[in-house]
Amino acid sequence: MQTNRDKAAGKIPLDNFDPKFVQIDKRQACAILGMPSTSFDRARKEDARFPKPIQQGTSKNAPLRFVLAEIYEYSARLIADYRNDGEVA
Repeated sequence: MQTNRDKAAGKIPLDNFDPKFVQIDKRQACAILGMPSTSFDRARKEDARFPKPIQQGTSKNAPLRFVLAEIYEYSARLIADYRNDGEVA
């Protein structure tokens, strides 16, 4: 069931917000990066350049959020790395 808050949130034009301040969840970050959840988790553990999450609360199980601009920057680095080193001819 969708609440009035959920309905209102879906109508907010996101282009009015600065990506430096927008927090997204793991599912959204995976979609932007084009990664399945398992690859996303592996990259978080193995790649020191991966954006650090923001934990929403003090509980060990509190949801993680990622800064949209940092996910965009990470994606740009992955693309640049691929084009510079791994480009298939």
